[in-house]
Amino acid sequence: MDYRIEKLVKSLKYERIVLYGTGINAERVVNALSDRNIIGILDGNINFGFFKGIKILTIEEMLLQQPEAVVIAAQMSSTLLIYHRISKVCMEHHIKLLDMFGNDLFDLVKSIEKQADCFEKNIEEIKREIDQHKVISFDIFDTLIMRNTLYPEDVFDIVESKAKNKGITLCDFGNRRALAEQSIDCISPNIYQIYDAYQKREGCTPVSKRMLLDYELSVEKAVLIRRADIVQVMNYAVSKDKPVYLISDMYLPKELIEVILSELGIQGYRDILVSCDYHQTKYTSLYHTFMDLYPSESYLHIGDNIEADGFCAKSNGIDVYIIQSALALLEKSSYDFLLKRHLTLNERSMLGLLIAKIFNSPFSLYGSDGRPFIDNIKDISYLYFAPVILKVVLWLTDKLLEGDYEKVLFSARDGFLIRELYDVMRLNRNGLPDGIYFQASRLLCARAGICNDVDIEWMLSAPFNCSWKEVVKDRFDLSDKDMLDEYNSGYNSVLDYAMSHRDKIYEHSKEIRQNYSKYMKLLGIQEGKKYAFYDFVSCGTCQYFLSNFVPFELQGLYCGYYDSVTGGKRNVPIKALFVNKNYFQKETAFFKRYLLFERIMTSPESSVISMDVNGTPLLSEESRSQHELDIVKISQKSIKDYFKQYIESLYV
Repeated sequence: MDYRIEKLVKSLKYERIVLYGTGINAERVVNALSDRNIIGILDGNINFGFFKGIKILTIEEMLLQQPEAVVIAAQMSSTLLIYHRISKVCMEHHIKLLDMFGNDLFDLVKSIEKQADCFEKNIEEIKREIDQHKVISFDIFDTLIMRNTLYPEDVFDIVESKAKNKGITLCDFGNRRALAEQSIDCISPNIYQIYDAYQKREGCTPVSKRMLLDYELSVEKAVLIRRADIVQVMNYAVSKDKPVYLISDMYLPKELIEVILSELGIQGYRDILVSCDYHQTKYTSLYHTFMDLYPSESYLHIGDNIEADGFCAKSNGIDVYIIQSALALLEKSSYDFLLKRHLTLNERSMLGLLIAKIFNSPFSLYGSDGRPFIDNIKDISYLYFAPVILKVVLWLTDKLLEGDYEKVLFSARDGFLIRELYDVMRLNRNGLPDGIYFQASRLLCARAGICNDVDIEWMLSAPFNCSWKEVVKDRFDLSDKDMLDEYNSGYNSVLDYAMSHRDKIYEHSKEIRQNYSKYMKLLGIQEGKKYAFYDFVSCGTCQYFLSNFVPFELQGLYCGYYDSVTGGKRNVPIKALFVNKNYFQKETAFFKRYLLFERIMTSPESSVISMDVNGTPLLSEESRSQHELDIVKISQKSIKDYFKQYIESLYV
C-alpha cells in the first residue's frame, strides 16, 4: 500500500466521506477504504456516472449527502489547486477537507500561508527554529544558491547563443529541450537522460549533443552564486551539531551539485537527495525517502517554494520555514514595476544581476515598506550606476562596429572607466578597434585649437569673478611678462583687453598645438585615419577645437550630447545615446543626474591643462580630497565587478 494511503487509513476518523478524484490515487484510496462509508465521488471534469461503483456527484448533490469530510485523492501537485477550488464550499458547510495523508488541509494551508510574509522574517527567527528541531534540511536552488539570471529558463537562451557562436545551428532550444525532457518515461530524469532524448528528437550528432550539455553546465556554473544569509544559517545549524541535509527537485545529479556547492564554498551538510537520482520528487515520495533514510523525532525544512518546500514537506509531517526567492522579493517590492516592461534577454540579465545583489538575502525586506535599504557606495554603484554605464558601453560598441575606425579615443577624464570596461568588451566581442585613453580637456583643446578671433571671444564667454588680467592670463595660458596693463583707458571690455594680446595668444596656441601633436604621435595616432572620439557628456567643444588642427578625422560618439550650439561647433559630426536639445533645461532623467556619474567615472589623475615640449601632459593641481578619491576607487571596482560578471557570463 502507498505510504500516504496507509497513513490516511490509520488517521481517518470520519464516517461519511466524499472522495475527490477519479485517477489512480483515487482508485487506491477506494480499495484501501473498502470498509468505510464513501458516499460519493467529486471530480473537476465529470459530474455524472460512477467510479468504482460509487456515484459521481455535483457539488450540490454532495451537500445534500451531508458528508463529514472530503478527501482529495490526487497528486500533491494538484492538491492545492483542488483545495482552492472547493475550500470555500467546505468551510461554509463545516465539512473537513483532508489530503491523502489525512492532514487537515484548512490547518495545513493556513500555517503555510503564514510563511509567505517576507516583511516579518529575520535571521534570528530562523535560527530559533533550528534550535528547536533535531534534523535540518535545505532546498538548494533559490535557497542556498541562486542564479543571477532573472528566470531559470534564461540559462537555455544563453546556451543557445553560445552554441550559435560556435557554429551549432539551434532554434528555440529551451522549448525543444523541455519537450525532450517531457518525452522521457520516468519521474525526474537527469541531465544525461534529457540530452539523450534531445539528440533522439532533434537528430543532432553525438558531438553536438556533448557540446550543448557542456555549454549548459558551464553557463549554469557561471551564473550560480551563494545566498549568503542562508549559507550562514546552514553553517549555524552545523555549528550546533544539527544533522544537515540538502533536498532538491533537479535534473543535475548529486555528483554535479556537490562540485557546484564546493566551488561556492558550501560544505558541512551530510548528504544530498536529488530527485533525478531517486526518480522521486518532493511532490511524490522524496521527503518520505529522506525520512526513512534519516529517522528523527523532528525535522525542519527550509526552502523557497510554497508548494514543494512548504505544502509537500508539511504534508509529510516535516515542519517548514519558507523564505522568498529573489524574484519573489522583487515582485513584492517597490521595484515590481520593472517586471511589467517588455524586456530582452540582455535586459532580463541586467535585472537578474540587480536582484541577485539587492535581494540576495531573503530578509532584505524585513521591517520595510517594500523598499530595500541600501546605504553604501559599493552597492549603490553596483545597483544603479553600473547598469547605465553598461548600457553606454553596449551602445558604444554597436556604433563602433557600424563604422570603420582606426581606433577609438577615450577622452580624459570621463573616458577613464569606460576605456577599462571597453577593454573587457573587446575580449568578448570580435571586430572592435583598439582603445586609447586620450588626454583632453576643454581648456587644453581650446588653447591648442584657437584659429580665429571668434574662438578667442568664445574662450571669454564663460563667467568669471576675477580681474581682466587674471582671466586672460589663465584662459590663454600666458605668462606674466606677456600681460599688458588692464587699466589702459582704451579697453572697454575684457574682449578688448584680450584682443590686445592677440599675437601672443596665437603664438602660444601654436606652441601648445605642436606639443599636443607630439603627444598624439607618441600614442601612434596616424595622419589621414578616421578615429572615434568618445566623450561622456558634451556639446562638442573638445572635438571642435581638436578638429581645427589635427591631421585626421574625428567622429564623436557621446553618451550625452547637448544639441543646442550654433556656429562652427554645429558642424562637428556627433552621435549620442542621449540627446538634450535645450542647454538650460534638462529634458531627460539622464541629463538631470549625469553629474553624479561624472563624479565616479573619472580618472584618479587631475585634469590635463597643457603639454610640455616633449609631448608630456601637464596636469592641474588636484582639487579632490583623498576621501573622494577613495570613494571613486570603491565605486569603480564595484562597477567593474558588475560589468565583468555580465559580459563574461550573461551577455548575448
